[in-house]
Amino acid sequence: MVTVILAEKENQAAAYAESLGSASKKGKVHIVKQTPYFSDEVHIIAAEGHLFEYGLPEDNWDLTKLPLIDVSFKQTLKQDKTSKDIFKQIYQEVTSADQVIIGTDSDREGERIAYSILSHIPDGKKKVTKRLWVNSLTTRALQKAFQNLREPLETYNYYLEAEARAQSDWLVGMNLSPLVTLELQNKGRLSKGKGNSLSVGRVQTPGVRLICENELAIQNFRPETYWKLRLEDKDLGITFSNKEKYSDSDIVLSTSRQLQSVSTISSVETEENQRAAPSLFNLSDIQGIAAKQWGFDSSKTESLIEGLYLKKYLSYPRTDTRFITEDEFDYLKNYLKSYQEVVNCSFEAVNLDPRENYVNPEKVAKTSHYALIPTENIPNLVTLKPDERLIYEAVVRRTLLMFAADCRYLTTTVEVENQELVFKTTGRQMIDLGWAAYSQQKLKADVELPDYRVGDQIETKTIIVEGVTKPPKRITESQLIGEILPKYGLGTQATRAAMLKTIQDRGYVTKDKKTGQLFPTNKAYLLIHYLYDNEFASPETTGGWELFLSQIGEGKINPREFVDAIKEKLVNQVAAAKERSD
Repeated sequence: MVTVILAEKENQAAAYAESLGSASKKGKVHIVKQTPYFSDEVHIIAAEGHLFEYGLPEDNWDLTKLPLIDVSFKQTLKQDKTSKDIFKQIYQEVTSADQVIIGTDSDREGERIAYSILSHIPDGKKKVTKRLWVNSLTTRALQKAFQNLREPLETYNYYLEAEARAQSDWLVGMNLSPLVTLELQNKGRLSKGKGNSLSVGRVQTPGVRLICENELAIQNFRPETYWKLRLEDKDLGITFSNKEKYSDSDIVLSTSRQLQSVSTISSVETEENQRAAPSLFNLSDIQGIAAKQWGFDSSKTESLIEGLYLKKYLSYPRTDTRFITEDEFDYLKNYLKSYQEVVNCSFEAVNLDPRENYVNPEKVAKTSHYALIPTENIPNLVTLKPDERLIYEAVVRRTLLMFAADCRYLTTTVEVENQELVFKTTGRQMIDLGWAAYSQQKLKADVELPDYRVGDQIETKTIIVEGVTKPPKRITESQLIGEILPKYGLGTQATRAAMLKTIQDRGYVTKDKKTGQLFPTNKAYLLIHYLYDNEFASPETTGGWELFLSQIGEGKINPREFVDAIKEKLVNQVAAAKERSD
């Protein structure tokens, strides 16, 4: 009897074998003769990523042949020697196996890689009996996962979701890319010739539009002058501000002349504030910080985290949650001193019980992965590459802060009245820095206020302050990956970095390497101007489609319904284009 475990990467396969027991290797196959976790002999082999792909159409660059929607989506084996050799070995192993356990990455694409391969092996899918679902490659975590193998049906919908994503992306690209290109060429707005085609993507095009709109808002911005009134305590120099902005200089001048030389303290309120440490990292969070602090592009950050995951130092990288379960909290607590030593961040841990800000099993269950945290395998930092070390230390430090005391401070708000206008100032006094002392964030200095009492009369002078409105800030890579794309629900943790790289590679966006700011090109404006009123370029619409796709993964929606809906929209797009050209 032989059990075959299909892994995704060689490092993964080796880690599986090591956790199961004593292993030998024959070619690319790890063989474990005996293990307490299975009664059979276990063979482990890695696919090394996607081995099968959709073919390219031959006639979609002819407007008369569009829309191209009658597609079988038959996948073919990649024709490079490595893919052929790997598939041959997997084919032999699965054919002779009694049962197959899927052990590819625990995500949508991992599921798709496995079933794409097994679908091309006789009875390959029928032999699947269990799904290995892991969040960490440490021996402890893997042995626990082998004791809690999942039923294949629990995760099969992720494969259906991944296929629906891939098919809809293929349909959009293979129909709208030639449609947009040919129509613009026919109108003389795009030159013909190799390399001049435009690429349209279900996620990438809305991303380009967001960057174009941001740049246009900056270019079209016209600064406007405004004025605000302030009062200054003549004796103590404290300034009180009024929130009203005046666009008319005559009005603000007239209002200022009506103010008296004595103002009355109308309110003094002191409040104690308590802030818990920041949430644990998900992938977009750390990508955003790495782009802002060290200038890492998002693909590089993901690659670094992937490497640290395969070295068993960090948990599963492509996570979109910021929560863990009690199990992770317990092991993190047990290794707390070791983490503190490795990143030189010593403090007295006071929050040693799980808190809902960080520990939420229900939210973890919805995504099947927990936040990005260190494993119990703690490296000698000298052995890490400099960039790996930056990422590792950032993840460990963010995790440690969960155990530190809350940051506590007092805010005092004082209001004064003068001719029924209210002016305000705020003081701030730190009580306990707590986690903020170890976060490496810049802290605001304390602001001391005099001991004002309600009813006090103070002599004040009126100040008119002139200001100018500022243009919108240009989008940076950090903001796009960490804030904007998640806000619109565009893409997933696994695809956002690749999408940004794609729109750069295709000449739609350039990035300033020093600032990370993103600039649209003329090619981007040409594309977005053409598609401006098109739902395939709308962040809100395509973000909504992401919700439907995630519901496929939850088993709530039939994937065929989604793909058919995309086909229908493409039929309408092509019909409208043909009407315009008539």
